[in-house]
Amino acid sequence: MKSVLILGAGISGLGAAHVLLRHNVKVLISDLKDSIHDRKEKDALTELGASFRFGSQSLDLLDGVDTVVVSPVIPRENPVVAEAFKRHMDVISEVELAYRVTKAPILAITGTNGKTTTTTLLGSMVSKSGRPFALAGNLGISLSREAELVPANGVIAAEVSSFQLEFIKTFKPRSAVILNITPDHLERHHTMEAYVAAKARIFENMDESDCLLLNAEDSYTPELKKQAETHTHVCLLSTRHAVEEGAFLDGDVLVIRRQGKEIRLLHTGEMKLKGLQNYEDALAASFLAYEGGVPVDVIVSVLKDFTSLPNRIEYVRTLHDVEYYNDSKATNTDAAEKGMSAFGKPVILIAGGYDKGTPLEEFMEEVKKHTKHLILLGAAADRFEKEAKKAGVSSIHRVSSMKEAVMTGQKLAEAGDIVILSPACSSFDMYHNMEERGMDFKRIVKSLT
Repeated sequence: MKSVLILGAGISGLGAAHVLLRHNVKVLISDLKDSIHDRKEKDALTELGASFRFGSQSLDLLDGVDTVVVSPVIPRENPVVAEAFKRHMDVISEVELAYRVTKAPILAITGTNGKTTTTTLLGSMVSKSGRPFALAGNLGISLSREAELVPANGVIAAEVSSFQLEFIKTFKPRSAVILNITPDHLERHHTMEAYVAAKARIFENMDESDCLLLNAEDSYTPELKKQAETHTHVCLLSTRHAVEEGAFLDGDVLVIRRQGKEIRLLHTGEMKLKGLQNYEDALAASFLAYEGGVPVDVIVSVLKDFTSLPNRIEYVRTLHDVEYYNDSKATNTDAAEKGMSAFGKPVILIAGGYDKGTPLEEFMEEVKKHTKHLILLGAAADRFEKEAKKAGVSSIHRVSSMKEAVMTGQKLAEAGDIVILSPACSSFDMYHNMEERGMDFKRIVKSLT
């Protein structure tokens, strides 16, 4: 690489710029608008030799460039990206750049749901083991910027999205997991086939010295297993039954089986995390940590102490014997199903937001099964209400704001009930992001009297 165009001036784009400038590469950063909040960072990059160009992106951006680094938000159909491919240029994601500059092995996590909890758990395990490490990727932390600084005896815990995997070439994790694949991001990938293919790229360069963990309960696993087994070692993850090699739940005990050894980690009752989704994430993190050489006692210690992350079935408060939970991270139907079914009894569900257009028939059957009342808000409310009625959901309440949703939940709740915000939608109709939505929900819940 001699001259690189970075498309997108977000966290990954700016991180890539720092890395490339350290390697004496000429860097041009382009974005539709200048939304860099940290002006000092922009000044520092300019001082190091980076150029910035904001505004409409024309094909002359490619003049004199040999490589394009694409930020996750930018699709393949972007005219500059499409032209770069047409010219047979090197078009890569920041994840690919990270792999090219790091000396340390990468333990990679992808999937529709549970990525951040699994990656954070894994990062905690590696950190507590005392090894040099980085925790980065699709977490709001630049992977390339962190990965370059980790020595060969360290470990990198990387959350990678389908958007990042779209533009890899040589990226090769030492061990990886695909947690699950359910309909999501179809506005970007257009078809489930394309979405699954993007996720599957995580193992395309892995070989027999590496290990891939797949979810035994996922409908796409048989096909992915068939593809992966031609060139890498495949293990399985299950919360329903034992597996020959991999990680599973045996009753209420978390178990790892690998190379003839069976390691019984701990009982779920010893963990602060609750719910099948969390146990699945804990199993995946434990397996990857074990593959990365983390001692078993360290894995168990972290599993005992780890609490749920903000916006992920996050306990907010109990008022009049009613518990309130913030699951704002549930931005698709599969995540919302896991949120409302985590408690083993019917809940009062607050759902709705920016509609991703995913099918709702199966989701509404689960809503009927797991809820006492359904409270709907946001742009998706019309379609959600129509599908809920079709499925026979009997108690549906429409509201126009988060405050009204929480107040309605409080009014409907009886002692012993659970009110959970688990939207099954993005937040962009009413909020900038799911974190802001979760914060608003928590603020309102904490103000209840």
